[in-house]
Amino acid sequence: MKISVINGPETTISLSGQLDTLTAVDFEKEIHKALEGDPMNIVLNGADLTYISSAGLRLLLTLQKGMKLKGGTLRLKNIRKEIMEILHITGFSSILTIE
Repeated sequence: MKISVINGPETTISLSGQLDTLTAVDFEKEIHKALEGDPMNIVLNGADLTYISSAGLRLLLTLQKGMKLKGGTLRLKNIRKEIMEILHITGFSSILTIE
């Protein structure tokens, strides 16, 4: 998996490839940086995310809760159909803001 971070008025995190147990460690490091930093708005770009496991879902929930505690927001954009199906089945689509 490749992770790209663009900092600015809102931080954009772009994921490409598979977010699974092996790659979740790298994503978790980026989450901690974002939650410890200044961004109040994070956009997660999932245009190139091809797979997400339960470990990846857990990290999305961690990021969502962390941003809520900071008074900030997390928005998911460009989510692929396959990933949206997983988010719907697991109920995450009702928890996360998806555009």
